Amino acid sequence: MRPGGPFHPRAFLFATWAVTVFSNAFYISPAPVFPDMKNDLQVSNAQVGALISVYLVAILLFQVPAGYVIDRRDPRKIIVGSSLLVLALSVVMYLVPRYDVMLAVRFLAGIPVAFIFVPSAYLVSRAFAETPGRAVGVFLSGPPAGVALGNLLGPTVAQAFGWPSVFIAFTLPWLVFLPLFYVYARDMPPRNQEPFTLADYVAAFRNLELWKVGAVFACSYAAYIFYASWSPTYLVGSGIASAAILGILSAAIPAAGILSRPVGGYLAETRFSLDKRRVPMMAFVLLVLVSGLVPFLQLGAIPLLIAAGFLANFPFSVYYILSAQIMPQKFTGTAYAFMNTISLIGGAISPGLAGYLVDLTGSFLSAFAM
Repeated sequence: MRPGGPFHPRAFLFATWAVTVFSNAFYISPAPVFPDMKNDLQVSNAQVGALISVYLVAILLFQVPAGYVIDRRDPRKIIVGSSLLVLALSVVMYLVPRYDVMLAVRFLAGIPVAFIFVPSAYLVSRAFAETPGRAVGVFLSGPPAGVALGNLLGPTVAQAFGWPSVFIAFTLPWLVFLPLFYVYARDMPPRNQEPFTLADYVAAFRNLELWKVGAVFACSYAAYIFYASWSPTYLVGSGIASAAILGILSAAIPAAGILSRPVGGYLAETRFSLDKRRVPMMAFVLLVLVSGLVPFLQLGAIPLLIAAGFLANFPFSVYYILSAQIMPQKFTGTAYAFMNTISLIGGAISPGLAGYLVDLTGSFLSAFAM
């Protein structure tokens, strides 16, 4: 991409954010229609949950290789090409709504997604080098916004056009936002990339502090994905029958991250700049308390479900900031990729394991305990 004029970082941030929003709406798209899919396809809770888990598994398997590519190649072209490939695969899922096909294609779709989110976060941190925590925090509000959008509109889209339509409802908007991203990203100043060898790259992963941050991120992400993917089904079981109300409540839970992720990044760069660990510590203690109360309150737990969405998302920005500080600057893309990879281990396990526990026990109590 050749520079075509002055770089506009805020416009670039919006375009990158929008691409990420719809990427995550596509990712969560099966969750709002889990009940419909179960009935039509005659599958179990664990099987429909696996449509989210297998997608995350593909991302985590290819995320570190993506980080290596990001630190060596132009991430802007990678983002555009990968997004178009996901769009094509989403059409296949819409046209062939069979469980075996969807499971396989969801895995395949996760591979190019590994080359979308992390390079986008990396480019945002480059565009706002003086305040990366706040800028990345704003960018990171895109995933919960996308998950909220998917949960909010998914039931309505399914009612109007059938549940397979949710798989393309959130990728088609890329036809508008990818050109915007291309236009604004091409004007970004070129980076001065320090050369490195494969041995240097492998040695960077020996830092124990990086693994500590990643392990905590995995716990936070597992909680976030559990609440985002299973809250619609839990609310249906609690007596909510209206698709519109269900969509609003299901969307509000991940939507809390739209506020909490930027706030967490802001606090880490301001009030808690001397000890950023305080942000995830606060979030963890409060989330444990909330998760212990939810299964006993039925519909009365709705405010706590939204609070859980806020708390699970609150420390996300901090993990990326810390990883970039731990790793050498030439491996910033890889640092972000590593954080995404190890966090997705928690996210990949969470939906399928929660569905298994519900199938096994007949209630959500054990899933919330998980």
